[in-house]
Amino acid sequence: MPRTFKATVILITALCCLFVAVVLLVFQSNSTESNVKKLAQQVDGLVQSNEQILQQLKSGVAVSGTAAGGNTPSSTGDKYLDALNDPDNILSAPTDLKVPADAKKGGTLRDYLGSDLKGFNWITENSVDVANIMSMVHNAPARRDFNNPDKWVPELAYKVTVNEDKTVYTLYLRDDVYWQTPKVDFSDPKNAWLKEPRKLKAEDVAFYFELAQNPQVEAGALKSYYEDLDKVEIVDDHTLRVTWKKKLYGSLSSTVSIAPMPKWLFSKDETGADLPQETLGLKFNSHWASRFALGTGPYQVTESKTGERTILERFDKWWGPIYPIDRIELQVIKDPQTAYVKFLAGEIDIIPKVPNERLKADVIEGKEKKFADGTLGYKYVDVFAYYYFGWNLDGHFFSDRNVRIAMTKSLNRALILQNVLNGLGTIQTGPFYYKHSASDQSIKPWPYDLQDAAALLEAAGWKDTDSDGIRDKIIEGNKVDFKFNMVAYDKPETKTILSIWKEDLRKIGVMMNAQHVDWPTMQKKMDEKLFDAFTGGWGLGWDIDPHQIWHSTQADVPKGSNRVGFRNKRGDEIIDQLRGEFDEAKRLELAHEFHKLLHDEQPYTFFYSPQYVTAWQPRLRNVVINQIRPQALSFPWYIDDTQTKSNAQGKK
Repeated sequence: MPRTFKATVILITALCCLFVAVVLLVFQSNSTESNVKKLAQQVDGLVQSNEQILQQLKSGVAVSGTAAGGNTPSSTGDKYLDALNDPDNILSAPTDLKVPADAKKGGTLRDYLGSDLKGFNWITENSVDVANIMSMVHNAPARRDFNNPDKWVPELAYKVTVNEDKTVYTLYLRDDVYWQTPKVDFSDPKNAWLKEPRKLKAEDVAFYFELAQNPQVEAGALKSYYEDLDKVEIVDDHTLRVTWKKKLYGSLSSTVSIAPMPKWLFSKDETGADLPQETLGLKFNSHWASRFALGTGPYQVTESKTGERTILERFDKWWGPIYPIDRIELQVIKDPQTAYVKFLAGEIDIIPKVPNERLKADVIEGKEKKFADGTLGYKYVDVFAYYYFGWNLDGHFFSDRNVRIAMTKSLNRALILQNVLNGLGTIQTGPFYYKHSASDQSIKPWPYDLQDAAALLEAAGWKDTDSDGIRDKIIEGNKVDFKFNMVAYDKPETKTILSIWKEDLRKIGVMMNAQHVDWPTMQKKMDEKLFDAFTGGWGLGWDIDPHQIWHSTQADVPKGSNRVGFRNKRGDEIIDQLRGEFDEAKRLELAHEFHKLLHDEQPYTFFYSPQYVTAWQPRLRNVVINQIRPQALSFPWYIDDTQTKSNAQGKK
């Protein structure tokens, strides 16, 4: 073969090899470029996700348990957040209590209490003021989301599971929760046993259920919820199992919305020695530690002086998010008018209810300059509650249904609502909040009709036999004049309302004697049934369970809620059916029937569901109001002393 030919073959072979090498190089380069592009896209995606997270945080929206910007669960490495992705967990991520990213930290919130506090026993004390303090210093295993009350969100428990027939609940508690330490003199050796920081344990939650079922504990209103509790088992230090005897609609709420009690404290005497089990309930009713207001929440009571003030400050071992306000000062101001004057003078930051006597002129008509020019913020708030007048059905006067209906027809509710209460409220016709689906909208209020009221009294045997202007009746062989006592909480508007009603009752031969008393006296008279009638009010829960207030079994329970002594066979049947019924349509049908029954029986004269005007100083910002419990949502608020105008709302 000639050399030139060989050289040509070698050259062609080399060129082919070079071509193949170039092709391979180009392919690898393209592949690498593609991988780099993909990697860059992933990085871009992470950057976008981070930007989304930051944006959500700026708007105050909590992100937990899901991939940012997506809908699929992802692991965060935090067992408490990751538990929300567990399909067996009945708890959901909260959507409320949002704190703005630019909220100023620190400051003192200046608020007030309307009465002196008898103590801080979360089980036996049931006043509104004590409940408000408890909401700031303590937690439940879970609570309702304020934005969606049908959802339960984590607090002390990060996970709750339930078996298929809804009788067994397992609570998984956080292991980073500490009890607050009693404020005592630790230089005194006898108090040394109280100094050690203690974690919340399953036994503290179980201790609540033990006390709730203890017949010696004076908590009649509470006991009805635990009649069907079977047993509570402690699985380990941070897990417990709660078993009910049967499937009940309210068992979830009665299991998770409780106030755990520190067993290490309330099962001991002041020396730290165990209290005898046989008298534990009796000792608990007036336990020496009730003065401490201990809890697990973001604030702790550091001072409480009767007739003066209660101070709350940050709890340094609080397990949750840090809320803006450092300190809360609650002055004791029993007179609403005095509280309002102090508010206008800038000595109080917020007033939950502008007094009716000043509301029309100062707010509605704008005669108070600070409201008119926007210096003071305010908002019309629908309150998830109602007011009523309770009749003692076991007494001489109000055991007859006709008499109770006559009382209702003699009360000019529409006139009082408009002229005394400035139209802020809606006449109530039954035991359920008027906007709740359980309330039967077809039921209309009994009309104001003195002539008809007089006829009903005649039919019940109350006649003016001696022409002295007062009706009378022979009862157990004795002539009894229709003169009854109305025990009333001492408030200016209540005095006005009762004076109007008293005059109308006089026109039909009935004499009312209004006894205006302070809250401790009021509570004692109600608990011991020392009344013919009384002024009352109920803050309502989200679940519909009339058992506590209306079931016959509760009529004779010491310090129970069925104070009026209502006993009705059909009413009991409806209540019992409601407790075990989970079908919402059937529940509503039963609730409407119960509403109609109480409307016909009038064990209460149902009065009205209120609307308040809540007002605040310009230094108080981000004032969001929880309408189910308006007083219990101060955590997102913050103090900004540079503000001269408030974030006023002022719309109905």
